[in-house]
Amino acid sequence: MVVENTGYQAFLCNTVTGKVTAFFPPSKVSWGMRLNGPGPLQVSLKITAKELRNLDVRMATMALRQSVGISYDGQILECGPIWQQDYDADKEELALTASGLWSIFDVRKALQGNSPGAAKDAPAFWAGAAANGWVAPGASKIRLANLSLGSIARELVRISIQNNPFTRPDGSNAGALNIVLPPLVAGTSERNYMGYDLGNIGERLRQLTEVQNGPDIRFRPQFKGDDPTVVEWVLETGTPAQPLLVQPGPDWIWDTAVDGSGVVKLGVKRDATGMAARAWVPGNGQEQNMFLAWQTNTSVVDLGFPWTETDIAAKDVEDMTILGAVADRLVADSLAPWDQWSLQVRADQRPRLGQYLPGEWAQINVGPGHPLIEKGAYRVRIMAVDGDHTETVKLTVAPIQGRL
Repeated sequence: MVVENTGYQAFLCNTVTGKVTAFFPPSKVSWGMRLNGPGPLQVSLKITAKELRNLDVRMATMALRQSVGISYDGQILECGPIWQQDYDADKEELALTASGLWSIFDVRKALQGNSPGAAKDAPAFWAGAAANGWVAPGASKIRLANLSLGSIARELVRISIQNNPFTRPDGSNAGALNIVLPPLVAGTSERNYMGYDLGNIGERLRQLTEVQNGPDIRFRPQFKGDDPTVVEWVLETGTPAQPLLVQPGPDWIWDTAVDGSGVVKLGVKRDATGMAARAWVPGNGQEQNMFLAWQTNTSVVDLGFPWTETDIAAKDVEDMTILGAVADRLVADSLAPWDQWSLQVRADQRPRLGQYLPGEWAQINVGPGHPLIEKGAYRVRIMAVDGDHTETVKLTVAPIQGRL
């Protein structure tokens, strides 16, 4: 099977091994790439298409066991398990709903695998634990210490795909997935995951991304270098020195002021509901005994805006220094409206689709004449990439505080 580097291609592969089983012409397609989570995939195929004549559609699209992927010029945009199938008998069309590989970890528990001797500590009511060589949740604990947060994520994934004691008929590990793990990075972080919490690994990964200086995490699919008929997912995480997953080179450039630059549209939603001249931060306590910090900045009032106020609760905090810092940040974030940009660009013009990923930085030069955005250069972070089968791609960037 040859992977052709020509525009969009849809393909099916085995979720566990990544082995590509078929390329097919979709009748409908939509896809997305996400930072710190799985991207969505919606693909429909006409089962009467001549290209599917020799394909066992039922087996090739079997939910969960099979995955669907979308590539562009040989670069996989997203690939992951099929979760839903919907066959329309009138149209003779099969719709597949899939999601990136992260979605597998949303339904896997953060439990220790087959640790020697651990099963003997299982409570009596987990009678099958010792016999099966499995660590019961009541006795299971994953302790990860002296690692970077990214390597804690790496170890959660490794334990899930390598330490599962149950075997498939071919003798291989039941938890196996075709994931390329990064090297371990030492650090000062520690996490303890108790089995009785029955926490899902996907949620544990998200929690790591949400702490201060937390690392970005992604499962990036690619055709294997020495065998392009196999898909592998490369686990990538941020490091203590660079927690964000960004490109190693300069920012990507899109210029709305130049004809033929690749920019199709630039839309914006502006939200001023959080604008305020004073920010209140109530802390711990009640009534007269409540800790309370506030900060005021009248610059927006001086520009003719009406007086407005905002607040955010920090009910577990008694430290006035911390409350004051929260108030400082809140009032700074409240001095202008926030913009959510929606940028549409051409897939086949530089930078081409497949070169940029969610999390990376871009420079957007906005020319004169935009009804809401002042002329100038803006540095933005790409948070999501969405598309279909056309050459127009939608970029969602992190919210931007507007200019007054």
